[in-house]
Amino acid sequence: MDSCLHAYFVQNKELISSCDFNVEKLDNQGYVYEVVRVMQAVPLFLEDHLKRMYNSLALANSEPKVSSDFVRNSLLKLISFNKVDYGNIKIIIGNPQDAHKPFYAAWFQPHFYPSDANYEQGVKVAFLEHERPDPNAKIWRTNYQELVRETKLRQGVFELLLSNDGKVTEGSKSNIFLIKDQTIYTPPELEVLNGITRQKVISLANHNNIHLVEKSVSKADIAAADALFLSGTSPKILPVAMILPDKQFQTDHPLLRKMIGLYDALIENYINENKPQQ
Repeated sequence: MDSCLHAYFVQNKELISSCDFNVEKLDNQGYVYEVVRVMQAVPLFLEDHLKRMYNSLALANSEPKVSSDFVRNSLLKLISFNKVDYGNIKIIIGNPQDAHKPFYAAWFQPHFYPSDANYEQGVKVAFLEHERPDPNAKIWRTNYQELVRETKLRQGVFELLLSNDGKVTEGSKSNIFLIKDQTIYTPPELEVLNGITRQKVISLANHNNIHLVEKSVSKADIAAADALFLSGTSPKILPVAMILPDKQFQTDHPLLRKMIGLYDALIENYINENKPQQ
């Protein structure tokens, strides 16, 4: 169940005390949602998140009741009034049939960021047999979220989704990339949720003459890889050390380390260009 951090959240067009946060009003199978990471009071890559959010609304046949400018301003107000420089903001938007439910809300939610040791030594992953019905639409589905939560509690690891036809597609909240023979491979956009960090990784590879191929990925491809990494809003670029029970990967692979450096530099540049005016 979701919860609200800090003093205020946004509901429809009002800033409201978190004492009045009612998660039951925000639990709706039809909501489109985004999670935006905030660093140094800057919502990272917000333009990309907004573009994907409105695309998801179109795929869900749901008309937005707020503009992108309103969403942007509401997030900046949320950051300012809560006096918070770091964290994750969850945004939901939709047209619920229940008139008592909001059509828009945004709040700081609990987050997990990998440790420095995770970035150096990598993390463990396990396969989860599940296939998203509409991978390019970021729509809240309670049953799926419960399945992921139960798997994490049982395994204590990150998960890779395995489709009905044996394709390894993505994580529940991440995309996957594998490295083999100085080439990066990742599942094609039509098979996955096209994560914002995924888009940035592909763009960075293209602009730095790094060979990247989008192709369907099998368990055999994963097993043959030299290195494997996850990408996402919270993990950024996160090395994988092992797929349970015993398949290990290089976490110090030079190409992997290069991509981490390029992405961290991209974040730093974005923050410098979008810092709030003092």
